[in-house]
Amino acid sequence: MSYGSGGGWDGPGPDWSGQDPYGYGRGGYYDQGTYDYGEQQRSGPSGGVIAMIAVVAVLAAALLGVIVYLAVDSGGSGGPVAAPPTSEETTTPGSDATAWSTPPTTSRQQTTVTRTTTRTQTPTSRTTTSTPSDSYPAGADRSGWISDRNARCNAGDPAAMIGRTTRSQFSICINPDNGRYYYRGSSGGLGVEVDDPEVSGNSATVRNQGVEYVITSQRMVIYERGREISDQAMLEYWTR
Repeated sequence: MSYGSGGGWDGPGPDWSGQDPYGYGRGGYYDQGTYDYGEQQRSGPSGGVIAMIAVVAVLAAALLGVIVYLAVDSGGSGGPVAAPPTSEETTTPGSDATAWSTPPTTSRQQTTVTRTTTRTQTPTSRTTTSTPSDSYPAGADRSGWISDRNARCNAGDPAAMIGRTTRSQFSICINPDNGRYYYRGSSGGLGVEVDDPEVSGNSATVRNQGVEYVITSQRMVIYERGREISDQAMLEYWTR
C-alpha cells in the first residue's frame, strides 16, 4: 500500500509491488504469529515410540503363542516336553577361543525279531521185496545155506544175497578183507564159484566163461553167449 503526499490514501487498495515500505525485511521485527511451546508438548508421542510399542506387542503375542503351543503339545503326548539339548560353553584360560561341546544324541534302541521256520520232512519209506536181515530162508544163516557147502560162503564171510530156485540155490558173499563180492551156487550136486559179480540193489549179474546168470527177486535167467538156456522161478530170496 502507498500513501500520497498529503497523508491520505493514494489509490483504492494495497500496493503489492514487492517493496517493503516498513523496513521489516531490513532487520526489523516481523510478527508471523505467536509460537505456543505448550501446545507442541501436548501433541502426543512421536513416531519412534509408537513403532517400538508395536514391536514389543508383536513379540509378546509370539511368545504367548509359543507357550500355548507347548502347553497343548505337552497335554496331547501325555508327558512333559523334553527341553532341546543345550550347548555347554567352555573357555580355555589364556585363550580367546571358546569351545562349544554338544551333548551326545540319544539313540533309540532297535529290537530285531528273527523268525525261524523249522521244516520237518517226512522220510519216504522204501518198500523192497527183500526179507528182513534177521529172517533168513529156512536152512540158511548169515553165511548162506547150511546144508549145501557149495552154496555157502567161506567160514565167517557174510552173505549179501541168498536164494533158491526150482533147480538151484546160491549165495552171493562178501570178502571182509577187501569188500569184494563172490558167487557160490550149486545145481544137481555140482557147485561153482565166480568172483566179482555185479550187485545192484535186489539184483545181481554173474558172468562165467560165456555163461551169464541174471538174478532178481522173482527169478534166475541163464544165458549162454547171449542165448537164454534156462529160466528158473525164485522160491526163496533174501538180501541185505
